[in-house]
Amino acid sequence: MVTPVQQQLFDSADMILLRELQLDARQTNRSLANAANLAPSTTLARVRDLEQRKVISGYHAEVELTAIGRGLQALVFVRLQPKSQDLINAFLEHVWELPETIGIDLISGVEDAVIHLAVPDANALQDVIMNRISGYPGVFDERTSLLFEHRQKRVIEPL
Repeated sequence: MVTPVQQQLFDSADMILLRELQLDARQTNRSLANAANLAPSTTLARVRDLEQRKVISGYHAEVELTAIGRGLQALVFVRLQPKSQDLINAFLEHVWELPETIGIDLISGVEDAVIHLAVPDANALQDVIMNRISGYPGVFDERTSLLFEHRQKRVIEPL
C-alpha cells in the first residue's frame, strides 16, 4: 500500500533504489539500475537526488562488535536532576565522547537518556558505569540492562 507521503516523495523506482542500497550499499550502479529497471544514468541521478534531499544520509561499514573485542552490550537508563537543557546537553556530550558508547537516545518518561554501550567484559562495564556515568554531575539515578540479542531492520521504508 502506498501512503500519501510516499506518493509525494517517492515513486516505485525510488523505493526500489532505497531498498537495494540498504541491503547492499556497495553494489554497482549497473546492479541498482537493473533492480529498478532504469538506465544507469537515470539511476545515478536518482541516487544523487535522494542524497541531496537527505533521504540517504550516508553509507557505512557494519562492524561485528565481538570481532573487535566488544562482545558485551548494555543499555544504561539515566535520570538527570535538575532537568535543564544545559545539563542534558553537557551530559549527552560527555557520554558521546566515551569510547564505549555506541548510541544515545534522549527519551521521555522516568529516565531522560538511554546510553548503548559495547565493552569487552563485565569489569569494563562496571568501570564505565561507576566511574564515568554515575559519578557525572547531575546524574540522579541509573539502571543498567544487559543486551542478550540486538536486532535491527536492514531495510526501512517510508510509511
